[in-house]
Amino acid sequence: MSEITNPFDPNFGKVPKIYLGRQKIVEDIVRSLESGTGPYQTSMIYGMRGVGKTSLLADITSTLEQKDNWIVIYLAMTNDLLATLIQSIYQEAANPVKKALNKIDGVKFSAFGFELEVHISNPQSTYQVLLEEMLKVLKKHHQSLLIAIDEVKETPEIVNLASIYQIMVLKKYSINMMMTGLPKNVSELQNNDVLTFLLRSGRVPLGPLDLFDIKYRYQKVFERGNKEINNTALMKMTKLTRGYAYAFQDLGYHVWQHSTDQVTDESIENSISSFKNDLFRNAYIKIISELSPVDRKFLFIMAHNNKNVVNISDIRKQMGKSSNYISQYRQRLMDSQVIIDAGYGKVAFSLPFMKDFLLEAEELYEIDN
Repeated sequence: MSEITNPFDPNFGKVPKIYLGRQKIVEDIVRSLESGTGPYQTSMIYGMRGVGKTSLLADITSTLEQKDNWIVIYLAMTNDLLATLIQSIYQEAANPVKKALNKIDGVKFSAFGFELEVHISNPQSTYQVLLEEMLKVLKKHHQSLLIAIDEVKETPEIVNLASIYQIMVLKKYSINMMMTGLPKNVSELQNNDVLTFLLRSGRVPLGPLDLFDIKYRYQKVFERGNKEINNTALMKMTKLTRGYAYAFQDLGYHVWQHSTDQVTDESIENSISSFKNDLFRNAYIKIISELSPVDRKFLFIMAHNNKNVVNISDIRKQMGKSSNYISQYRQRLMDSQVIIDAGYGKVAFSLPFMKDFLLEAEELYEIDN
């Protein structure tokens, strides 16, 4: 009998084989989009790196792609978003819609791009007019459009696209936009002076996965792989993930590699070193680098505390700042999902082995706090 391939995939930016879905969220969003009602016409999926934003976006878009009346366009954060959108609509349209698009005056479409038949001094305004003409065609053919953008940031191109998108929404075309991003980047985009409409968008914050779901999925996956796993091992693995989606995949991957026909305590212990290394290298270095120096100082003070649950008063004393000052950074770090509220006046790390990472990083890089 051939060996079963490891079903866990800890690689970033793709939908793993074992996707611990958030099915209720997917169903609610798809139902809202199909009905044309509810808050999700414009949606912002946000959370820290590794919580499953890309996987959720892919789950929603793949569901809609299976429906004949939807066109789904993925846009990368490039310099020509609007032109790419126009070309992609044409490429993804069914043949009857393509024929209608080919009848739009002043433009010639092909499989490789499109050409405007007259020289223009302001292509952006012309692209806006062209996009509206295309949306008129989609409307006549009862087609809805979803624009999906992963890891969005505030750039002139995205601001321009979102501004034109808002106009099309106001004109009641069946156009929808779904974006993912880090909490900080989403907040910056929503607070842009010309994009305040995004503050009213459907917000989909992604936090920790449900621990019971993780435990159940681990059990089923290892059993299907003919690997016996008892409740003690299941509980240990589940608690090690702290509900972090990337940790679920990565720990599962290494435990699978270190076990034969049974998952033992030794299998798990032998996996922890590789598990921690992956967390540190692939996720935590980037997460911490995107924080401010004061944010990092707050975290290093937490890491040096001999307790897992840290009193805010201890942090305030060591930083020598007022309660209001500390509260501001406490909230920033909670919004970034790096720490959690652990009771009145207390905080804790949200991620597995984050304390270990900070202490090691401080020594390796000789960080002076």
